[in-house]
Amino acid sequence: MKVVEGVVEIKDVRDFLSKLPCEATFINAEYVLDKEVVEFAAKKAKKAWEEGRRVARNFSTEILLYVAATRQIRDAVKIGLKEGRNEVVVVAEENCIEKLKKLGFKEENVLKIDEEKVEKVMKLYGIEEKEVEIVGKEKLPLLIRERIVLFDLSK
Repeated sequence: MKVVEGVVEIKDVRDFLSKLPCEATFINAEYVLDKEVVEFAAKKAKKAWEEGRRVARNFSTEILLYVAATRQIRDAVKIGLKEGRNEVVVVAEENCIEKLKKLGFKEENVLKIDEEKVEKVMKLYGIEEKEVEIVGKEKLPLLIRERIVLFDLSK
C-alpha cells in the first residue's frame, strides 16, 4: 500500500467512486496531520481485514473507519470525498495511483498544519485541550494513533 497526497476534482461522488478502476481510499486532507498516521491506520485496517475482524463490506471503507477511529460509517464518510475540489490523502496500491491519475488525480503537497486544522482533528478524535497541554502539540499524531489503537481493540 502506498499513501500519497494530492488533488482531485469531483462532480458527483457516487459516479466518481463507481468509475474507480482499483481499490482506493480518499481521505479529506483537512483531517490529516501527517501521512504516517494514515499509514498506521491503513496497516491496522489491513491486519484486521486479514484476520476477519472487519466492520465494513469493502477494504477502502475499512481503512476510512480506521483513519476516523469509528465504527460508524456515516461518521467516517464525513472525512471522505465531497463534490468540488478535494485536497486528499489517498491509500492505494502503487499501480492504482497511476490509474487514478487518468481520472484526474494529481499528486501534490496538500498537507499543511494550521490552528483551524488542529481544532478539526482534535474534535474528530475527541482529543481534549488538556491532553494536548500535557504532551504538547507536536505529539498530537501520537494521540491520534492512540485513538486508532483503542478503536482497533474495541471492535
